[in-house]
Amino acid sequence: MNNFEQKKQTKVINTIIIINVILFIPYITYKIFQIPYLYAIVSNFLNLNINHPNNFYSINDGAYWQILSAMFMHGGIFHIIFNMYALYIFGKPLINKWGGTKFLLFYLTTGILANIASVFIFMQSNNPISLLGASGAIYAVLLAFVTYYPDIKLYFFALLPIKAKWAILLFTGIELFSELTNFNDGIAHITHLFGFLFGFFYLLFFFRINAIQKIFFPSEEDKYIIR
Repeated sequence: MNNFEQKKQTKVINTIIIINVILFIPYITYKIFQIPYLYAIVSNFLNLNINHPNNFYSINDGAYWQILSAMFMHGGIFHIIFNMYALYIFGKPLINKWGGTKFLLFYLTTGILANIASVFIFMQSNNPISLLGASGAIYAVLLAFVTYYPDIKLYFFALLPIKAKWAILLFTGIELFSELTNFNDGIAHITHLFGFLFGFFYLLFFFRINAIQKIFFPSEEDKYIIR
């Protein structure tokens, strides 16, 4: 892939980031200027609202578009920075391998499926909740990245080097522990886990890649051929 094609493919990630930033503006106006109206409106219609939190329009009412729109909403500056940074760092190598269209389908499909699965879980609780963020899709992207580059070193807090394959085990353990212990930190850990799950099945069904085998039990002849 030449430089022109690489720039063209990277536009997919840049476009996703731009959409997220635009939809984050109402949150900024709320926090900085204490103007809540615009933020309340977009939260009402674009967050994935389950069981009518704050009397918001909910998926219970047929607001099915929220399964997609919530992927572009964020509830804090660190939330959006982490997700968009992870998207760019881990998504760009995947685009170079897959191309923009395949990456976009992977990103949207895994994110939507993670949200749908989360809806079924949270609906059973009858507790009102508003889900937002791209984390389901981001965790799927992370899994795909580690599948191709299991031994690359990631740096936690820019200091602690750890191989990607051990990092993803650490992430999975933290998410499982937080979910099973009902750790109340305002994070939908189950959605992150669903991101891993649907990322795994997407790679298995559409690329014929077993992520667990590729990451932890690679054979010498593994060449990661994209089908």
